[in-house]
Amino acid sequence: MKPGSVSAAAAAVLRRDLVLAWRSRGDMAMPVLYALIVATLFPFALGPDSALLARIAGGVVLVTVLLSMLLALDALFRPDLEDGSLEQLMLAPQPLALMLSMKILAHWLTTALPLIVIAPLLASMLHLPGHAIAVLVLALVVATPLLSLLGSVLVALTAGTRRSGMLLALMLLPLCVPVVIFAAGAVSAAQANLPWVAPIAWLGAALALILVLAPLACAAALRIAVDA
Repeated sequence: MKPGSVSAAAAAVLRRDLVLAWRSRGDMAMPVLYALIVATLFPFALGPDSALLARIAGGVVLVTVLLSMLLALDALFRPDLEDGSLEQLMLAPQPLALMLSMKILAHWLTTALPLIVIAPLLASMLHLPGHAIAVLVLALVVATPLLSLLGSVLVALTAGTRRSGMLLALMLLPLCVPVVIFAAGAVSAAQANLPWVAPIAWLGAALALILVLAPLACAAALRIAVDA
């Protein structure tokens, strides 16, 4: 990559965020530990009935992953806004939307990807059948980037407010309901040996749309937050 090019700048932003996340890897482990604790509590609360646990396993894992991602979402842009590096990105000649896309990608790699890795373990603890676990992982691979992109827009909109965690949760959770419904529907269809591709396809279509629009919306919202 040529120094100073758009691709080199995007790679530098991605590498910077990954290095910063690795330096505070204790914070990276918090969503994973939260997901493990929540999923472990369900068998204790509902009893050892494997049929009941298998019936709710897909929804439990999806909601647990959603709430775990929400823990780390508030810090997506706030540190850069506080230390002034976000202003430097805005003054750079490279497109701001592309730079923010790299930051969202780094957030997904450090927050959602570890949750996807442990998802089969969580699902197996809840007695989800093996063929449905594969569909669950596929649904998470499509749904978690969608959640990260939706959350990034809301984080950008609330970047100028203090203690926006509760406001962010109240705004994001209603938007996540359709994502959880489609993903859980695919897992339920796989458990019942029914066609499950359609819900995943709808999630993929929504991801393709949000993938284009979300970075542009983030750029516009953060410019407003900085100017204010």
